[in-house]
Amino acid sequence: MNKQITERIFETSNIPAELLTEKPEFPKKVKIEVTSRCDLNCFFCSRTYKNIKKGDIDKKLLFRIICEMKDLDVKEIGLFWLGEPLLVKELPAYIEFTKKTGIDYVFITTNGRLANPQKIKELFNSGLDSIKFSINSGDRKQYYKVCGVDAFDKVISNVRFAYQCRGDNKRPAIYASTIFDLDNRNDFDKVHGLIGSYVDQHYPLRLYGQYTFTEEEEERFKLANDKVVQRRTLESMLPCWSLFTEPHISFDGYMSACYCDHDEKFYMGNLNEMSLIEAWQSKKFMSLRKSHLSKDVKGQVCENCIAYKH
Repeated sequence: MNKQITERIFETSNIPAELLTEKPEFPKKVKIEVTSRCDLNCFFCSRTYKNIKKGDIDKKLLFRIICEMKDLDVKEIGLFWLGEPLLVKELPAYIEFTKKTGIDYVFITTNGRLANPQKIKELFNSGLDSIKFSINSGDRKQYYKVCGVDAFDKVISNVRFAYQCRGDNKRPAIYASTIFDLDNRNDFDKVHGLIGSYVDQHYPLRLYGQYTFTEEEEERFKLANDKVVQRRTLESMLPCWSLFTEPHISFDGYMSACYCDHDEKFYMGNLNEMSLIEAWQSKKFMSLRKSHLSKDVKGQVCENCIAYKH
């Protein structure tokens, strides 16, 4: 399990041929939202400008789902989705349970504001396999503008402490990502200069649907991603990987077809009332996959996807 994070992203976002069916086998990787709450207000995140339900996952529901996933031979579980997982005080205990259940790889993504030394030590002692810090601006002023909170210096400090806390150990892996904005191309380099030697990999992320990298940028950042074009459209990105390779489960127990939008219209099954495999193979989910496979989602919930411009 020594893959870099971009390798894992590549495997998830590039659908294997055998899964391109209306009824694929249950994936080996799942994300479970332990909370929909967040302590930032990033302008690009759907939870910032949509009135979503806020709450934390029920412990009994979480543990039942994790045990089901083990039975389905799931190998990787991310204990986060659109919310900030470090807001959940039970997170270290949830990670420990997941590892003891026999899941090979347990990971989280955090904005890092709450990743203080005490929290980092708790997480690292829980058996966590990797932690990724999302740092989406190149300096304090821009960070406040993008995220709505003055926390840039604190996040940088927390990343550096995490590296020091790990010491000579190989786990957890420590990663970081920074949004690559065409209007602020230097932000990535600024962040990299501050934390590049404190993480195992620092990589750029694109804003939803704005553009892909030029060939020169693609080579520079050694990205494992989709083909290089100057503008992505919804049609060019169908079928979407989220329907085939990685289900996302909301804190209140719904399996979603979407990875970037918390809207209930994307919910394909209620795990409070059905099993994981029943939700994954529900008629609603299979119908949506059929539309994706035909590259025509008109009239479907994905028609006005927020991730891609038309």
